[in-house]
Amino acid sequence: MKHYRSSIPKAALERVVSTHQSTGKKQKVEYVLGDEVVGVRWFAQDGLMGSETPWKNGVPHGTMYYFDDRFDGLLRVTFAEPYRNGLSHGVAKQWSGYNGRLIGTYSMKRGTGIDLWRCETYSGKSVYLHEARYIQGGKWHGFEWWLEDDQKSVHQEAHFWDNLQHGIRRLWNSEGRLRRGYPQYWVKNERVSKRQYLRACTQDPNLPLFREIDNLPQRKFPSEVRVAIKQTASLQLAARG
Repeated sequence: MKHYRSSIPKAALERVVSTHQSTGKKQKVEYVLGDEVVGVRWFAQDGLMGSETPWKNGVPHGTMYYFDDRFDGLLRVTFAEPYRNGLSHGVAKQWSGYNGRLIGTYSMKRGTGIDLWRCETYSGKSVYLHEARYIQGGKWHGFEWWLEDDQKSVHQEAHFWDNLQHGIRRLWNSEGRLRRGYPQYWVKNERVSKRQYLRACTQDPNLPLFREIDNLPQRKFPSEVRVAIKQTASLQLAARG
């Protein structure tokens, strides 16, 4: 299979952990070498592999893969990300589920960087940046955006600190209006009132300030996200031409 080179040792023994109730086929499988689990694979109901994660000393270590066969029945690698001692480290790559072409990359250094995910339109002719989130030391740390295909607005926004929701969470509907119940205000994974949040902002500089204009879905993204948007567009143009 193109782009696939398993990090799970071939000598590892397969141990079925769970099966699909509807088909009885394997669902989650662990791979064991001696007394150590050295990998985990998840399988779909049709028996095809959905994901693979190699393990060492109880944490991911090696290249993790996602697979997909939805578009034409042909199983393809759609995503690969290298891990070292439990943390993403190196260049992650994402490929088209339609034709296997490269549609995006991002880099992590010991679990720190920007996690990026691209989406394809149903026709497979267009690609856009769909998710961007900041990671530090393997934990969500900073803003998370789910972008619209115009690449200028979002339909979901949140802010994290050391893996805890710590900021303002907003969701918008398809017409660009805030969904009922939003914005939500969070301090160290605890949902609070707007008044409590504003008070906490005076004590904690890591909390994003509330601005009325941010209730609109349009965003001016930081430079590194703008670069990712441009890179996605250039990759897609190169694939066409």
